[in-house]
Amino acid sequence: MSPASFLISEEIISPLKRKAHLKRLSTGMAKRLRLDPSAVQEDLTITMYYERTQALIPDDRKQLHVHIPFADEIERIQNKLLSLEAQLEIIQKRKLKMLCANALIELARLAAKKYKSELVGDASTTRLQQFAASVTDAQLRDLEVPPKFWTLLRNIQKIIEARNQQAHETAGEFAQLLLDMQFKEGHVFNLWKDIFPLVYGATVEEIAAREKETDDMVFGLV
Repeated sequence: MSPASFLISEEIISPLKRKAHLKRLSTGMAKRLRLDPSAVQEDLTITMYYERTQALIPDDRKQLHVHIPFADEIERIQNKLLSLEAQLEIIQKRKLKMLCANALIELARLAAKKYKSELVGDASTTRLQQFAASVTDAQLRDLEVPPKFWTLLRNIQKIIEARNQQAHETAGEFAQLLLDMQFKEGHVFNLWKDIFPLVYGATVEEIAAREKETDDMVFGLV
């Protein structure tokens, strides 16, 4: 097998895909791979190449080294994936906040059904929030509500406010996106960061930190 054929063989392609975290490596990309040191015309087989280069390679270097000329491209793709994952996380957290709040409302209604029946048909959550804030340990224990939900239930007003706020106020999401690696070092961040103190009364970093605090409260992390 010639050095060129060896470079596009499965013996090389499979480990390279694992190390570079690539699902596929096209033939065109594989043909750009180069051995280090470079093969010469006299290296008719990979064995001949290996034998010739042993004198050029330090004793502790037992394996063939392959140079990946598109390493920068791989790094760019990986950074893009990390950025997309961060953006997806923001979107998922916004949806999760809404779903967590809705579940707590249903839990509060379940408790109200037994201890505050006049609230059952009330479409507004205002009085329900007041009831949830004052529900006792004994009542929750009687309903077999796990203790891990007690504090969340009593904080339902703040959680509902966070849910409602995200539907109308976008400062937190705006700040988190600007701090994403895709934007933070570029023109978009430099252009828009200075509007935060003017419009929102705080820096991008401060607004993003507040959003994280809200997330942690809703998700029971504090």
